[in-house]
Amino acid sequence: MLKKTELNWYFLVVGIFLLFLGFNNNRTNPITDSTKITVELKQDITSVKGRRGSIDYKLWTKEYENQFNILKGSINRGNQESIAKLKKGQIIEMHISINDFHNLSNKNQSINVLAISLKGYYLLKEKDFYQNRKLYSLRLNIFLIFTSIMLIINGFKPIKTKTNYLIVGIFGGVIILMRIFEIGIY
Repeated sequence: MLKKTELNWYFLVVGIFLLFLGFNNNRTNPITDSTKITVELKQDITSVKGRRGSIDYKLWTKEYENQFNILKGSINRGNQESIAKLKKGQIIEMHISINDFHNLSNKNQSINVLAISLKGYYLLKEKDFYQNRKLYSLRLNIFLIFTSIMLIINGFKPIKTKTNYLIVGIFGGVIILMRIFEIGIY
């Protein structure tokens, strides 16, 4: 007579897949040469709602028909409101990569903004862009690895629901504290 196993193979497969993604998802943007362009905003900056995309803000200029994107996790906390208030007609300076500069003639190509300044005051510095994107990628990797470990553990031997909630709650609490006090990966 066969003994029923407590192995949940679907949790194991998904957990191993997410673990693989977590360890291989460390592709942060390498620092590239950039160029500065001065442009006039064609319309107010647009905040992108929802968590699924990789963009926080979109903007369009009178000089180029491209869509310019400010990526998620690239703006310092204190400057988000200043960027969100950019209005039609304002003259701004943006730093973009040399590759994106060559793509300005292709109006269907989206351009990532590495730095942005208004009247000489930087709302997003290029060094902050790279540092913040690196930390954003690290946060995503930690979340993926934690989730995969929880799935793998539950795949071998199901853990009681209350214990799962306790572990996830502690993990979430630590992340929130790190975010509030800006310590660790925040």
